[in-house]
Amino acid sequence: MSNKNHLANLEQRAIKLTAQRQEILTSQSETALDMILEAPSPATLVQSFPDQDLYFLMHKIGGEDFLPILAMATSAQWEYILDVEVWDDDRLDIHTMTQAFDLLFQADPKRLLRWIIKEKPDYFEFYLFKNITIFIREHDEWTPEDFDDYITLDDKFYFRFPHKTDPDMPTDGSEEMDKVIAQTAPELIEKMMRSLAEMDLSVFHGLLLETCAVLTAETEEEQFRLKNIRLAEKGFLPSHEAIGIYQPTDVASLRMRPEKTRATVTFDPDFPMPPQLFTQFIEGDTLFVRCLALLDPDFMLPLQSEIAALSNKIISADRIKIKNPDDIKKIIQKATSYLSLGIEIIIKGKPTIEAARDTLLLYFLEDIFRTGSRAGIQLKTRARNWYNTSFMKEKNLPLSFLTQEYLGVIGGLLLDRPMYYDNYQQGELYRHFTSLTDINATDTILNQILHLDGILGQLPLNMDSFTHGALTYKSLILTLWARNRLSLDHGSECSLNPIEPNVFKPFFAALFASDTPGKIDDLKAQDLALWVSETLDPSENKNEDKNEENLPEPFLAVLSNLMAEIYEEYGNVAEGQMDPRFIPHFLLAPDPLKKK
Repeated sequence: MSNKNHLANLEQRAIKLTAQRQEILTSQSETALDMILEAPSPATLVQSFPDQDLYFLMHKIGGEDFLPILAMATSAQWEYILDVEVWDDDRLDIHTMTQAFDLLFQADPKRLLRWIIKEKPDYFEFYLFKNITIFIREHDEWTPEDFDDYITLDDKFYFRFPHKTDPDMPTDGSEEMDKVIAQTAPELIEKMMRSLAEMDLSVFHGLLLETCAVLTAETEEEQFRLKNIRLAEKGFLPSHEAIGIYQPTDVASLRMRPEKTRATVTFDPDFPMPPQLFTQFIEGDTLFVRCLALLDPDFMLPLQSEIAALSNKIISADRIKIKNPDDIKKIIQKATSYLSLGIEIIIKGKPTIEAARDTLLLYFLEDIFRTGSRAGIQLKTRARNWYNTSFMKEKNLPLSFLTQEYLGVIGGLLLDRPMYYDNYQQGELYRHFTSLTDINATDTILNQILHLDGILGQLPLNMDSFTHGALTYKSLILTLWARNRLSLDHGSECSLNPIEPNVFKPFFAALFASDTPGKIDDLKAQDLALWVSETLDPSENKNEDKNEENLPEPFLAVLSNLMAEIYEEYGNVAEGQMDPRFIPHFLLAPDPLKKK
């Protein structure tokens, strides 16, 4: 009975600490600092923070203000800060190491020195080797006359901070960075050495002796290995392994949750609590976020662990350093977007929040995420495969040839992580795919681009004839059409020579000649499709998706949109007011009467 009471007390304490931490993480930096320092047991509260949460809080509050909290943190929490702060991929960043050591030294100097020398001596010796040169004077040697810039605490061991030109002092190759290190590291290292000598002179001697013999490449490699092991235990896999979070997964390959994960979870005091910094940013109107309100509270704890693990893999795969709320918000936006898309794909029918809840109960979040990732990657693969053999690439045409909307869609798909071209409809140029509506809209436009490129590749074009104007697919198609109907081309090749304004004006006037002023009637709109159909080489025209003009439907949609754009742009322009400089949809020669 006493064990049950003890466990119940531990659970109540954990619930109380969790609520405190959540309130602190969501408060303003000044308020969060006061809440920690004014807590009944501030050290217990600080040490209960998951490492990620405390690291995020450090950047939120600010290093100098965070010193009292760092002094109460555990050595494991200190080590996590060093693991995520001072590495630049697989290399130790000496400047960032200086900043991190400086903060920890200010927080608790003697504790830092005891810990770093006892637990991470190679790590510290590597740092010293990169910053100082050491000279050991024998007992029968005189002090050299040129030792003015050396520092000694016992007239036996000397060290100094050489200039970057010193051949004995390796640098990181960055002149600006070396200058910064030269300004900040010496003061810190001197204070650390003096404190260490006061604590134990023999340890001070041993540290300098070992620093002289450091093999930097081997030390850095070993520290990198140990760092990866520690971070992997927290869900931060090496980037080359974490990238697997984007591996496409189809619905047939989804793993079912074991029944025990769907049952009530028993509190275990030895089970580490998941980071809470992510949960405050789970917001929005996506399918995943809306269905969370329907979940049983007992299921939320394991789900939070899954969200944290998923977010950590995204952080590792994308090589992100979490230093401010915006970084976390972007990660959560990506996670919830892919999850919402994955849920909708799994449901297959109408995506209700009840069906979404049931999906979360049945499948792991990582598998749902990969299912959403698969939809975007499939579009990216189609876009990449098309571009590698496209008419545009063959003719060395830039992507701007596609103009804004098509360029935006292709540009989003060719990113490392394909994104939806939103064009600021929700405040951003690009955002993550969140639903099948986004996938289908992008797929429709991609089909139009692929068919457009295929048709252009079949036209008998003379690209060398282009000499003037802005060449886009719009100006190319419309100019060729106009030249053909004005009988300007002779022979089988289509020329891109600019049209003289006085020759173009009758065509322009006839284009908008209809019962409704400024409107393009259906016959003229259909004439553009008819011209393309007439021009194509029949031997290459074997596409099954044809209409009566033998053109595929996606390409007809391109032409329809193009004619609608012409009507919108120039429907109110009178023939006499036509200025070639402001009609980029056609390749027109400069009007000598309009020149300045």
